[in-house]
Amino acid sequence: MYRLRGYRIISTSNKDNHTFSNNDLTTLLNERLDLIAFLRNMDGNPGPIDIAYIVPPNQDDRKWNIEHYNNTGQIDLNFEYLISDIERNLENSYIENGGDKQKEGVYLVGFSTHYKYLSEISLDELRSLAYSANKAVLGKTLQTRRKPDPRYLIGKGKLNEIFLNANHLGADTIIFDVELTPAQIKSISNQTELNIIDRTQLILEIFAKRATTSEGKIQVKLAQLKYALPRLTGKGIEMSQLGGGIGTRGPGEKKIEHQKRSLRKQIDIYENQIKKLANRRESSRKQRARTGILTATFIGYTNVGKSTLFNQLTKSNVATQNKLFSTLNPTTRKLFLKIGKEILLTDTVGFISDLPRDLVNAFRATIEELGDSDLLIHIADGSDPLFEERIESVEKIIEETGYGNIPRFIIFNKVDLIDEVLKERLERMYNTRVISAFDNGSLKEFRDVLDKKIDELIESQVKSKVIYALN
Repeated sequence: MYRLRGYRIISTSNKDNHTFSNNDLTTLLNERLDLIAFLRNMDGNPGPIDIAYIVPPNQDDRKWNIEHYNNTGQIDLNFEYLISDIERNLENSYIENGGDKQKEGVYLVGFSTHYKYLSEISLDELRSLAYSANKAVLGKTLQTRRKPDPRYLIGKGKLNEIFLNANHLGADTIIFDVELTPAQIKSISNQTELNIIDRTQLILEIFAKRATTSEGKIQVKLAQLKYALPRLTGKGIEMSQLGGGIGTRGPGEKKIEHQKRSLRKQIDIYENQIKKLANRRESSRKQRARTGILTATFIGYTNVGKSTLFNQLTKSNVATQNKLFSTLNPTTRKLFLKIGKEILLTDTVGFISDLPRDLVNAFRATIEELGDSDLLIHIADGSDPLFEERIESVEKIIEETGYGNIPRFIIFNKVDLIDEVLKERLERMYNTRVISAFDNGSLKEFRDVLDKKIDELIESQVKSKVIYALN
């Protein structure tokens, strides 16, 4: 954060014109040294001296200050006071830039080989993800290149610039808005002492924090293990030492190979548990199907208000937060529409663009809940300026998971956050209604729309049965 290391370095030279190199100054910042001094030796006597120390982030982007003295006798600095003052100023700047003593400070890095504006959208979403993970975002950088650097993604020069900015702001971690390859994670990590994670790791971290049921925890753990397996590498000699003994392939097996085999065994265990969960859900769905009650499932981008709407309609208490992925496990309740008509309504995990493949696979027991739905209700956030992109992302996931043939309709939520012009535009464009989960009048509108869709669905099913019988 804003604390310094407690190290002060003095270097000397016999050359009169010798002073700090760029490496000296970047080391001062990256290692967060108290200060560095450069003393020239003049015929065996102390000569001019330069002293450099970190300054807080400011508008002119200056990262350090250098003071020159003709000889050591001119130095009028109280070093203890100077260092205390530096740390106090760094602390104030840290807080002003969005830092929080109780949260991990992070620096975001966006990357694209295509359109910059799409990367900016994705980087904004990464900021929301970081917020959901209870992190403090201190700064960000967006880099575009014709093609990614195979070792450093954004190029070594740009990477070093980002390290300087992140260290200057007091960040603990750098988060990349793409999924890094194992080689890139290793190469980038070797260049800095800051933590390096990517978008996938951040999403996995959020899911791990949100998982409260044994089912959710198993699904998240499986996704984490699958992500970690190809990236299992070590620094230094520790991971390359040889280990032998019972359970290994012999005295020549490396520790890292032993760890990989251990991870594979754990993955097999968790996959078997996921299969059992899927079978259990399948049994529950068959029991529900035997009742003849139609099933409808909420789908939509994360944080559009699905769980809030679900709670209002079914008088449930599914956890809701103004954060991404506040709901992980599906919840099913009966919903009474009109007299004598009821359906089963299910709330599910929210989707997101570029959802990690391993996470989709791990949550297949949850996503399979969509497969036995008679109707999918796509909830969208009418106040989101990127609602079109969000809708497209959800539709893409529905198609990719093989549930594109299930009847569905869209409803916009959060009408209380938009004006009348946009409301009318959304209703006209999508032939639907814009509601608020907190408004009783809106809830009645939603029930009326749902009731109409259920009638249409029943009529369609009856026609299909008649046609099947005639054939």
